[in-house]
Amino acid sequence: MLLVVGLCVAGCGSAGSARVGRVSGGAGRGSQAKPVGSAPYTVVLTQFTPNRHTLLPIGSAQQVYSRGAALSVTVRAVIDSLKGAGAVLQKGTRAVGVMVQIANAGPAVYDSSATGDFTIVTSSGPVTPLLAKRGVCKTPVDDFDRDITAGEDRVGCVAFAVPIGATVTEVRFSPHAEAKGRLVWAG
Repeated sequence: MLLVVGLCVAGCGSAGSARVGRVSGGAGRGSQAKPVGSAPYTVVLTQFTPNRHTLLPIGSAQQVYSRGAALSVTVRAVIDSLKGAGAVLQKGTRAVGVMVQIANAGPAVYDSSATGDFTIVTSSGPVTPLLAKRGVCKTPVDDFDRDITAGEDRVGCVAFAVPIGATVTEVRFSPHAEAKGRLVWAG
C-alpha cells in the first residue's frame, strides 16, 4: 500500500513538490519498515507546497477571475526582435512584441489597458511600453483589451523597448494593472 501512495505522490510533481524517501536498514521516523521484494523501506512525505519557480511556457492558457470577469489569457508568442514596427527607440534598445489572446467568459465586461496589464521582465535593464506604428504589433487607437464582453475573444500585441543584449525571462499579465490575480509565463 505504501508503494502505491509513494507512486501517486511522485506522479503529482507537476502540481507541486513532495518527497518520497528511502530509508535503509528497515526503520525510519519511528515506524516499522515494510518489506517489498527483498528491500525494506518506509515512505517519508514532506509538506505539499506549490512549486513557485515553475513558469508555464509561452502558448499556455491561464485563467483568472477579475472584477466579475472570468478570463482565459494566453501569451501566444514573444517576437524578439520586432522589426519594421516604426517605433522610436532609444540608443541601446530594441523592440520586442508580445502577442496575446484574452477570452472573457463573463459575466462582467473586462475593460482595461494592455500597456498596464502586460509587462515583461528581462535579464537586465529597464523595460518600457512602446508605440508601434505599423506591422504585426501595431498599437491600435482603441486598446484591444478594452470593453471585452462576455463570450468575446480578442487577440492583440503589446510592444516594449528592451535593452540590447537582455533576454526576456518572464511575461506577466496583471488584470487592471494590479498585482492581485497576476499570471506569469516563462519568457
